This record gives sequence, C-alpha cells and structure tokens, in this order.
Amino acid sequence: MDGEKQIKFMTYNVWSRDDVVVYERMKVIGDLVRQHSPDVIFFQEITPYIHLIFESFPWWDDYHCSPVPPEKQTVNHHFCLMKFFLQLSKLPMESYARWKFGTSPTGKCYLEADITPGSMKPIRIATTQLECPMPPASMHLRDRYMQAKHAVSALSSGDNVVFGGDMSWDDKADMPFPLHAGWCDAWEKLKCGTGGDSWTYSSLWVEKPREFGGFEFPHLYKRSDRFLCKLQDYTLETIELIGVGHLEIYCYHKDRSNGHFKIMPSCHRGLVLTIVPK
Repeated sequence: MDGEKQIKFMTYNVWSRDDVVVYERMKVIGDLVRQHSPDVIFFQEITPYIHLIFESFPWWDDYHCSPVPPEKQTVNHHFCLMKFFLQLSKLPMESYARWKFGTSPTGKCYLEADITPGSMKPIRIATTQLECPMPPASMHLRDRYMQAKHAVSALSSGDNVVFGGDMSWDDKADMPFPLHAGWCDAWEKLKCGTGGDSWTYSSLWVEKPREFGGFEFPHLYKRSDRFLCKLQDYTLETIELIGVGHLEIYCYHKDRSNGHFKIMPSCHRGLVLTIVPK
C-alpha cells in the first residue's frame, strides 16, 4: 500500500501530573509524535502547562488543533485535545463539536469532527476520556458504560468512524464495551484477542509525589486506552503500543536512599493505529 494512502492515528493520555518531571516526560511524548508522524492525534489530560510545552515543540505547527474551552484553560483543569495533520487535508476539521455527557458527575465530554483525507472518503474522528474509577468513593461503572453507549450510538451515523481515547475500561470490572454491529475494537481485531502485553494503564504510578513505592502486581494493569472503529471504506492495517520505555530520574524516596528511579513518560502507554482505504 502506498504510504500516502495510509492514515495514522495516535492516542495518548499524557498524565496531568505537572509535579512529576513534566517537561522531561512531555519531551519523550513529543519525540514519539516526531517518530511516528501521525495524521491524527488524540491527547487526553492536557493541562494548560502541558499545552504550553507542546506548543513550544516544532511539530506542533504541523497540526490544526481543536479549540480549548475557556473554562478549561485554568490551572486546575485538564482536557482532551484532538489534532489532525495539516497535510492530511487542506481543509480544517469540519463539523467540530464538543458534547457533554449527561451522566457525568465530573463534566466529562467527547469531541468529534469530520476530516476528508485527499480524494479518500470522509472519516469522523472522535476522542474522550470516559468517567474514571475513583475507589473507594465510586468506580463509576454505570456512568462509564452509559457514556460509552451514548458516544457509540451518536457516532454511528458516520460510515467511517475512528473513536480513540482513554476509555477508563477494566475488562475485569466493566461489562463488554457496548459496540453496535459494524464496529470493532482495533486491538482485538488486529491482535486476535486481549492477551499478552496489551495493557495501556498502570495504576502503580498514580501515587502521591515522591512516593512511587508499589510493586508490579498483574492486577495493576488495564487495557484502558482503545481505538473503536466503524469502517465501511477503510481497512485496519496495524496497531502498536508506544511509550514503553522509561525515564531515569534522580529523586528522593521516603523508604529508600536517594538515587535514580525509572518512571514511564505517563501512567498510560499510547497507541498508534494505521488504516488504509479498501
């Protein structure tokens, strides 16, 4: 397949912890953007400062960016960004919309837009971060399921849809993702299941500053981030995990001596999906 006919999507929850070597972490994620050169990027948990960091990178100007609501530009907010590659289409995103979930106690939403890559068929692109579990207060299982069901139903009017993001999904707690006929989970489709090294989220890293002290138990890992697709005129080609390396930083641990400690660029790993026209 001609490389110009491939359309590449990236989704990455960058982790909104500005207090954890944020510039170094974002440089690694920025390098992944340069390395993979995706046509469409879905970012979650972008803070105003992370937004500023990304704007300082040369690759930022290669993309059009979805608008950031004014109320999300304060220090205490993080939000989703949906970006698409400038050379993918000469036109900006069409029919852009930001829809709030009626079942969200925290104001979660999803973004959608239409893009037309050259002479190929239009694609509806969408991203979200569904309601996150917050134990022991609430796992938000029903809220998350209803949000997923609503988004898939609303997006199903498109012939070609790529819906990527942090679905906050735990296959051991959540019911099967509510996909309609004609939809598929790209990872399950291309990797023939969910076994092996499929996790995208590690709760090991979600601890207080300077207190990364857990052990790596299997139940800490979830396939939280996903690409859900409905493709009439395109075919799934490849999907891969990114962000699997570590940064080595010097830090203090209350139960150990000072020293170097390795952390991931985010508590999530990213995904890169490639589709091609039929």
